[in-house]
Amino acid sequence: MALLLTETQVQDVRDRIRTVAERQFAARGLVATSLRSIAAELGWAPASLYRYFRNKDELVATTRAAAHDRFSQRIETAYAQPGNLWDRSRALGEAYVDFAFEEPAAYQLIFALEQADGCKPAELRAAEERSRRTLTGYLEDMVAAGLLEGDPALLGHVYWSAIHGLIVLQMAGKLKPSLPFDTIRHEITRLLTRGALPAPR
Repeated sequence: MALLLTETQVQDVRDRIRTVAERQFAARGLVATSLRSIAAELGWAPASLYRYFRNKDELVATTRAAAHDRFSQRIETAYAQPGNLWDRSRALGEAYVDFAFEEPAAYQLIFALEQADGCKPAELRAAEERSRRTLTGYLEDMVAAGLLEGDPALLGHVYWSAIHGLIVLQMAGKLKPSLPFDTIRHEITRLLTRGALPAPR
């Protein structure tokens, strides 16, 4: 007879499954990872996973949503720190980079190229929208304060795409030792910010 678990115990088990799934999705890819491989790492029979997730699609969506939410929480916490808008935007940028390298499996899952965009559950859509707002919303504050000039959404995507591209190059080992990651990152930020400064009046 199967033991009845409390809601807290069920959530703890789901979190444990997601942790293994996230790691495998990042290492093997979404397609090559199976419920069988996840169960094997846990030391379970594959059928055991169906007590907690209906199928692989649900596990992928839930794992991705959790990764987005952890990412958003890190960014939101950094931006909420005391200081002026320049200080807070720098803290946000640091938090983005720290998350990418401290939680590389989650970061890779968030941006996995093979993930499908069709029929996403509401939980995942909400998590994605939240993380997108963290990466573009702060520019609304900076433009409104007159610190930068331009369309906030466009500026946010410019900064985001530049830093994301640099992180991918670093993770792939493509940067030369003579040009360290932080040196390039600070130069990207300097050049982009200078280009977005209001024109002298």
